[in-house]
Order: sequence, then C-alpha cells, then structure tokens
Amino acid sequence: MNSDWKTLIITVNFRQDQCTLRFLNSATKLDGFGSCHLLIVDNDSDDSSVRSLRAASAEFGNVELLALPQNAGYFGGANWALRHYLERHRIPDWVVVCNNDVVFDNPRFLLRLYERDPGKMGMIAPAIISGVTGHDENPSIRHRPSEFRMWRYSFWLSSYHMMWFKQWLSPLVRRARYRLEKWTSHRHRGTGESIYAPSGAFLIFSRRFFEAGGFIDDGSFLYAEEFRVAEMCRYLGLSVIHDRELTAWHEGSQSTGRMLSRSVYLHQKEGFSYGLTRFKNSYPELGAKARSARTIVTNIATDRSTGATAEEGVR
Repeated sequence: MNSDWKTLIITVNFRQDQCTLRFLNSATKLDGFGSCHLLIVDNDSDDSSVRSLRAASAEFGNVELLALPQNAGYFGGANWALRHYLERHRIPDWVVVCNNDVVFDNPRFLLRLYERDPGKMGMIAPAIISGVTGHDENPSIRHRPSEFRMWRYSFWLSSYHMMWFKQWLSPLVRRARYRLEKWTSHRHRGTGESIYAPSGAFLIFSRRFFEAGGFIDDGSFLYAEEFRVAEMCRYLGLSVIHDRELTAWHEGSQSTGRMLSRSVYLHQKEGFSYGLTRFKNSYPELGAKARSARTIVTNIATDRSTGATAEEGVR
C-alpha cells in the first residue's frame, strides 16, 4: 500500500456510469497516473452504475469505487471519500475534487500540476473548457461580489421561472462576455492569476489548504461550492490561482440536466442560501481550530499510536 501518493482525485457518480467511465478512461491515460490515487464515489445510484464501475476500477491498483448507502450530494460524497482516504494515508500534495463529466484532454496534466508548489497557494482553478460555450469556466467569480451582486443572485433565485430563463440564457451571455473581454481587456494575464472563486466543476486543493485548517464543507447538498471554498481561502489567507496551463474538458449538467427542473431549482436555492451565510459570516470556527487542524492533518497516518482519525482532521 502506497502511503505517499502525490495526488488524490475524487469524482462523484449518480446514475451516470458511462460518463464516469469516460472520465476514468481519460484519467488513467495521464502521464504520471501511477503517482496518484483515484476514488470514485457512487451516490446510491440504484442502477447498473456500481456493477460497471466496479469492474472497470478493478483493472487498476490505484483506483477505488466507494458505494454510499444514500445520496450525500457532491461535497458530501467528496468529503466522505477524503475521510476514507485519510484513515490509511497521509494528506497528499494535491486533492482534486471534480465532476464525473470532466475529461482530461492533455496527457501532461498531472506532470504540469507537479511543477507547482503545494505549499505556496490554497487552491488552483484550472482552465475548464465548457462543452456548452467552448470557453473557460474559470474564473467562476474573479473578484469578491458586492452585497448588491449577492442580492441580485437572491433575486433571480426568488422565482423558479426567472431562474429557468436565466439558466437558458446563461450560455449566450457567457459567450458574449468572453468575446467582450477578449477584445477590450488590456490587462496582462500570465499563466497564473489570483481570483476569488474557482468553478466547482473542478477544484484542486493544495496540501497547504488542509494544513491551515481548511476542509470540504458539505453543509448543503449541491451548488454554491464556489462560495464555500472562496470564503474559506479568504478567511485563512490563502490564494486561489487561475492556472491556464492546466486544462480539462467539461461536458456539463450530466447529473442534473441542461434545463432547470424544480427539484434542481430547490437545490440551487438551498445551496445559495448556505453559501450566502458563509459569505456573510465566513468561517470564524477556524480561528480556534485551525492550529489543531494543521497538527492533526500533518500527523495523520504517520503516528497511529495517538489514535487520531480522519474525522478529527477533516470535517
């Protein structure tokens, strides 16, 4: 058993085994894949997903399928997987949490990631090319929103029909915005740029993030992951870097569907409500716990005689 994986990759499946198999196929072809561990979480799909994913995972010694007895949501499934991993391993240099409808289109993705220093930043937001717009989904939010902008989000979410229209319109708006920025922006943007929030479709947490007391906040079922990680990094004084040299393809909306259903709308409202709470109050609990969390995460899996568990290190 390898206790020194450089990267942990976590993806979450819900009744989309063919999509997850495409993700697995692209991940296992990455240069340097032997230096990482991949965890596929099945969120109680109740279909053929577990059977087909277990058969595919069995072909690789560094791929595991974890089947949950109930649907824990995106960050809920990811947090459960991370706790499972930390029961047997040290915290790796990088922890990737991503949607299962992502495909690695550059075989050197991991090798380029390993050129970065996991001790110098909190998170990395890679270039995620959207299958809907053809453009990078990052930065999800370049600068911290004003209170008026947060009110505007709340206003859209106050009505299912308004939100349905917004979701239908969003790809057109994003394409237009991308063209406008391309022709009017004169700012120098190198390969790395500090931003407020990364897209929740593909998140790269550094070892420093967890050593500083950061954790995967599964306080809501779906959506608004961007606000949670952004506010946590902001509170801990950690940077979020938009790195355009790290690229992946994102098909988008595979688990929830392209058009807005009422059930997904309710998840969006719940997720934003929780994200808004974190936006207003941040993570004051980390002020008292960050020091002990840093110690626990650093020592976990290295000194079993202390009796430390993954649950103590990652909430």
